[in-house]
Amino acid sequence: MESRARRKYASMMWECRYRVETLRDFTSEKTHCTYLQTTIEAEALQLRKLLELIAFSSLVSYQEAYRSVRNDIAKDWHAARILRKIESINPEFYPVPINGFDRKRWHRVQGGYLTRKQFERLYDKCGAMLHSQNPFSKGRSSLAFHKKVPEYLERIEALLSEHLVELAESRVLIHVIAPMEEDAPIQVRHLVRESNRV
Repeated sequence: MESRARRKYASMMWECRYRVETLRDFTSEKTHCTYLQTTIEAEALQLRKLLELIAFSSLVSYQEAYRSVRNDIAKDWHAARILRKIESINPEFYPVPINGFDRKRWHRVQGGYLTRKQFERLYDKCGAMLHSQNPFSKGRSSLAFHKKVPEYLERIEALLSEHLVELAESRVLIHVIAPMEEDAPIQVRHLVRESNRV
């Protein structure tokens, strides 16, 4: 079971990488969707899918919970409610970004990564970009969103490049090395836990 869950987690990290590469192609203007507004909407969709992969990945060891959350997503696009649902299943679902280990402890990344609070705000911003704007509202700035996509990408990469996460139900702690560079290997290792947290 543990090795299967690790393989599934690695598979989700591969999908994260493909979506990161797609977003890089948009931000570098290597590719686009003919019109700027449709390109921005494509960026929002890819970012939102990426965030969903991050949120769901810790549920790979618990099929019923995974299915339940996926069904909820179809009905609810509000990030805080979705994350609360995941947290009720797995309180330690959010990745902990790290930068290696020295004989005594893991080195937690101190900043520059996508925090859980930023995750919520970004998920909701993506949702707003994907809905047609009310012509009577003050509106949102899709151009401002577009300009921030490279920063969002950097923060997501800093979160995922090396992290620890606990899998739902099994309570297995895994160490993940998932650089968001093409052809770099992705590694997911099971850890024997000596303490409850990093």
